[in-house]
Amino acid sequence: MKIYIQTNSRQYLASKVSAYSFFRFGYQPILMNLDEISILKSKIGKKYLRNGQLTKYKNDLQSFTLLRFYGPELNNYKDKILVIDPDIFALKDPKELTNELSPEYDLCCTFTNNLARSEIMLIDAKKVKWDFQNLINKLFNFQIDYNELMSLSFDNQIKIKKIDDRYNQHDKILSETILLHTTNRITQPWKEGLNIDFEYYNNKKFFFIKNIVKKALGFNYNQNYLKKKYYKHQDDKVTLSIKKLFNEAKESKYIDKDEINEAIEKQFITSKIFD
Repeated sequence: MKIYIQTNSRQYLASKVSAYSFFRFGYQPILMNLDEISILKSKIGKKYLRNGQLTKYKNDLQSFTLLRFYGPELNNYKDKILVIDPDIFALKDPKELTNELSPEYDLCCTFTNNLARSEIMLIDAKKVKWDFQNLINKLFNFQIDYNELMSLSFDNQIKIKKIDDRYNQHDKILSETILLHTTNRITQPWKEGLNIDFEYYNNKKFFFIKNIVKKALGFNYNQNYLKKKYYKHQDDKVTLSIKKLFNEAKESKYIDKDEINEAIEKQFITSKIFD
């Protein structure tokens, strides 16, 4: 099973630690870095449809997300490939995941509210023939919505199998967890205390004002919309596991001193992750 990890400059070091988490089990993950893929990089600053709203494509924390559709083409449309976000870490060997993709399916992933979650996909690249440039052009020509891409609803030809959440465990570690996904961006442990470098896209001005009013009236409100900095993860077990991986990757020289220092200097990670 080949593993492709999406990334960009802001999540590059985290993606290398993600790669290290798989490397421990004998895999050789490949990073798909936005900075090296001109098809997508050329679209920075242009607009696309996101939930029906015109949105500017910014090179922020999550500018890598469209790269998940590049994996099959990059692998020459062959083999089973695992495509993941840079904030997903292997806590156990994911080898049994390959058994989930039986011949009658084209890819498998987890689901939420009956919608496919594409941040981790095991893809049979012989069957999934996505043309990356064509998809990107359709998105920026307003022929397709970003949300349709992320939920995989844009392609009604592919047969998707739902797999267990242990392959995409969101912000908690259970006894059965295989792949941990620190999906709540604002609590990613390697960024604690740094200024937020992402946006909430679901009508951010409306939600910002709504939560200010709720706070002023003493009602329950979503603190995330009002915070300007990344804050501590709610689960110490998650933080300790991520810190352990960062430190192991450093000690084994899977990540080197220069790239660590550069990421700290640019405030892409906090030095506290190595404490």
